[in-house]
Amino acid sequence: MEDIVNQAVALGHQGFDTIYSVQGVVIAVIAAALMRRYSHIIGVAIGATIIHEIVTIARGVIAGGAVQLPDVTNIEVLKLLAMRFVGYFVAISIVYLVRRILMRS
Repeated sequence: MEDIVNQAVALGHQGFDTIYSVQGVVIAVIAAALMRRYSHIIGVAIGATIIHEIVTIARGVIAGGAVQLPDVTNIEVLKLLAMRFVGYFVAISIVYLVRRILMRS
């Protein structure tokens, strides 16, 4: 059981590391601000992950590169997307919790 908990904590840490940038923090704060109820966290985290990918693709195009879509048939890309989802889940949850505490005070 302890091994499962350690793996879950490690996955959460890796996920948070993948979004810990200005882009990720801005997306997480906006997503938490738009979220009305905590029961919507899964959908909001999925949406934030998709927005993250769209912004990453757009930044590459703006820099003069070609449109490079993520290869969703590659298991490593899917792992990265899953880690981003977990990272957004944690980050949005924290921002939402802080917002709820501050709004009640």
